Amino acid sequence: MEKDLTTIDDLKEELPIRWAQAEPAEFLQKFVAKLQYLNQLLSQNSYIRGTSKVLNYIIKDATSNTMVLLAGMTGTGKTNLINALLSRPIMSPRIEVTTAINSIICYGEKEEVRAHFLDGQIASFDIDKVELFTALNTSSAKILREGLDFIEIFVRNDLLKMITLIDTTPLQLSGNETAYIKETILNRADDVFWIFKYGQEIVPEEIKLIEKLNRKNVIPLGVLNGIDLKDFNTNNLMIKYEDQLSKYVREIIGVSAKDALESIQNHDDEKWQKSQMDLLLKELEKTANNHAKRLAYITERFIHWLKRFQTELEIIQEREPYYTSYSNLKEYVENFDGIELREAAQNEHLSELTTLYKRHSIVFKQVSTLYQLIQVIETKPFSENQDIVSFKNQAKQYLSSVREYRKLHLEYNNLYQLVDKKHRKINGMALLKHIFGKHDGNEYFSEQVEKLNEQQQHIEKKYHVLKSEEQELLSSFKVVEKRLNQFVQNQLASISKDFSTIEFQRNSQNSKIQNAIIKLKGFDNIVEAQAFIIKFVNDYVLKEDFILTKDEKKQLEHTLQVIKNVNFDYQKYINQYQQVKPLSNAQIQTMVEEKNPFYPLKMTEDDVRTQLEEPPKLVEINNK
Repeated sequence: MEKDLTTIDDLKEELPIRWAQAEPAEFLQKFVAKLQYLNQLLSQNSYIRGTSKVLNYIIKDATSNTMVLLAGMTGTGKTNLINALLSRPIMSPRIEVTTAINSIICYGEKEEVRAHFLDGQIASFDIDKVELFTALNTSSAKILREGLDFIEIFVRNDLLKMITLIDTTPLQLSGNETAYIKETILNRADDVFWIFKYGQEIVPEEIKLIEKLNRKNVIPLGVLNGIDLKDFNTNNLMIKYEDQLSKYVREIIGVSAKDALESIQNHDDEKWQKSQMDLLLKELEKTANNHAKRLAYITERFIHWLKRFQTELEIIQEREPYYTSYSNLKEYVENFDGIELREAAQNEHLSELTTLYKRHSIVFKQVSTLYQLIQVIETKPFSENQDIVSFKNQAKQYLSSVREYRKLHLEYNNLYQLVDKKHRKINGMALLKHIFGKHDGNEYFSEQVEKLNEQQQHIEKKYHVLKSEEQELLSSFKVVEKRLNQFVQNQLASISKDFSTIEFQRNSQNSKIQNAIIKLKGFDNIVEAQAFIIKFVNDYVLKEDFILTKDEKKQLEHTLQVIKNVNFDYQKYINQYQQVKPLSNAQIQTMVEEKNPFYPLKMTEDDVRTQLEEPPKLVEINNK
């Protein structure tokens, strides 16, 4: 959101220098404490990182030395002037290369250079690397300066304990032939010292820029460098500068950076006096002690910052991730009746799945005989599996053979009992023990014994066939038992998958809303900052009449009202969601599986085979 001076709105109409000397410092201390708390809130949010960064600069500048910006066109000797003020060549004296980056020169026990990059990164370098940033025109220096915002130069110098200097890049001409200064640097300055070069013509674009500053109530001090050249020019030239600049600067002082540097190098006090640098130092001291002006400018910057914060608030609701998160949450809450119907249907399905899972898990629990197994296999889930159906048919055939065998056995026993009963009646003794000798009825009994033996042969043959079927059945059972268990386990897994599908659908919707809530809560600190600003400005800033001009107060009240009108009502929907959100079925599947463990088929071979009577013995007749 940086703009050059050609697009900046009016900064200020008049400086509010209308308080007692003690008031500004006291108010500024309280004011900065409020801003620090505000910045703490905003620094937690990445969506307004740039705005938070600007506020941080305001706080930093308000708590540090008074900052004086030194501006001027190329060739005015600004670099030499700075070196003369610092009494050492900190800045590069190369006259063939202009200053390449804006530099903030401040006091530091440890002398170093801190490079501030546009992405927020900060890197430290030794003090002897200043030239690398400010003057060298090598390819490596150009690469290093890519993405660079500004540098801070920390120097042990008593002057810098009182004041901080901002060395700007020489004024450039934009595409429309208008000179400009980077706003972020200009806004950090408490005062502006404009450097002109004696004997160098003042271009119209430079005057236009100073006029724009004047309209913002920024009245710079004019510093005419190079008075050592006066001997080679007419006195009319000095008058010309005064006539040309008197309307735009609050005062013009003449100095000679060249004489000052020579006096420092040669320890020549007379040369120093001739340089008139003491006049410049007095102006710097005057600026440093003007707390009223400094507070006015910090207040002005805060008002501008509020305008920026207002703009951020107004566009947040239209930007991601706020817009989508808010829309999703609002739609969910407002359409919860429809969601309830859908989830009711899901709950009914879950109940059906629970019943089905339970039925499948115990399908083999009570199975202990071949007949029971066949009954289970004939139910729908198994009747569609060919291998299992084949085993069922084999088992049914085996049981049919068992029944047929038992029927034959029963027929034999019935016949035997009938013959034996008649034999007892006639002969008075059991059939098998006493069928011998000649007596009446032997022919009949012989015929019956022959019939019994025929049946015995048939039973014995059937018995051996049945035993063969039994072995084949047992062999098949070993394979099918595994398949039956696996088949049921697959059925249970399929039901569990249906559970998971419903859970996924619910989790997907719920996760979507939960993510929206998390993202919206990321704006809580902005909402808190919004409320804090409204109360802070209303209860503190606007009530102190000596702080603001009428126009500033009017502008601030308007900005505050716009900030207040920005309505972040997402918390209302979060609260409604908390009241109506559905119960999660995340544990339903686990509970169903734990309560209904799978009971596998555990029949043994003895459970499969049927206990059979041995075939009867042949009945032999003794005819002796």
